[in-house]
Amino acid sequence: MIAVVSCSHFPDDERIYHRQIKTLLQGGFKVIYYTRSSVNKNLSGKGLAHLNFSDTLSISEYTKLILKEILNSNRIALLHIHEPELFTFAINVKKAIGAKIIYDVHEDFPSIINTFSKWNKSIRYLKERYWILKEKLFLKHVDEIIIASSAIVNSNYRSQGFKPLLLENFPSKTFINSLDIKKKIKNSIIYHGNLAPERGIIELIEAMPIVIREIPDATLSVYGSFRTKFYKDNVCETINRLNMNESITLHAHILHADMWKKLEDRMIGVIPFNDNALTRIGTPTKIFEFMAAGCQIVCPDLPPMKRYDIKGLSFFQSGNVESLSNVLINSMKNISNKDLIYNQEKVKSVYNWDCISDKLINLYNRLLS
Repeated sequence: MIAVVSCSHFPDDERIYHRQIKTLLQGGFKVIYYTRSSVNKNLSGKGLAHLNFSDTLSISEYTKLILKEILNSNRIALLHIHEPELFTFAINVKKAIGAKIIYDVHEDFPSIINTFSKWNKSIRYLKERYWILKEKLFLKHVDEIIIASSAIVNSNYRSQGFKPLLLENFPSKTFINSLDIKKKIKNSIIYHGNLAPERGIIELIEAMPIVIREIPDATLSVYGSFRTKFYKDNVCETINRLNMNESITLHAHILHADMWKKLEDRMIGVIPFNDNALTRIGTPTKIFEFMAAGCQIVCPDLPPMKRYDIKGLSFFQSGNVESLSNVLINSMKNISNKDLIYNQEKVKSVYNWDCISDKLINLYNRLLS
């Protein structure tokens, strides 16, 4: 039995559930999936037992509960974790029952510290060094590492004898093969994902009045979860202040499978990210989803947006509202169907999960042999 554990992602997370777990189930593995989330959805099915716990539980309380369950069952041969908050939990599982440990790294965490910490530079440096030390100590208990991007460094895994398996966040063909890129709502813009300051959501909203002066029927749909109530209030206040309620709609997080219909309908996919340590490293998953759905892509002029073979990208100066608005306007007026078709075919043939999923199966077979 395999245990997959997350403490901060939605149960239907595209990387964890739609890609990795579904691949494991197709490979004949039996999985028990533990999540901690406000979304009360049971994904259990053939070969999969899903247990979701309320996010009102602290991570400490959550891990104590699932540690007790795992020790009582004593059937776990491999533990796959997705957040560094689970380090101590994973060590306890390994010490108790000898399970193999896979550490799945989604982000470069020193960059997260440098992006979100409100402390001065010296304190941020100390926090970063402390985190790296914790990760290095944890790696003594780890059997394999998976990384979501080649740019993820953290505590320098190769110097510690690891050869991390790169599994990028490409979409699954399950969702993309039936998409009709010719079916679009005129002058429609979409953003989906986390809603937080580093994502440039306020700047995107402030760009919309300029866009609408040039293209009056332009609309923006925003899907996702706010990281804090304070930021949600700030976003709502900005929409009201700019009288954008008829042009901008905010939607809560929806199931990943349902998001594809929204992407299929929209003309422009926007990635409004501000320039910071985090956004200078990771290529956002949504760039491939926009490609698959035939959206013209507007994104900041940052290195992660230029790692792949994508045509017709429209770049704006990160953090610059006027630049963003001008690029949105030009993108709506100058869409190349040839580029959109090229991008969708590139995802169908190369940048999809199905082309790399065998790497995950091979990793599991090696660990469990």
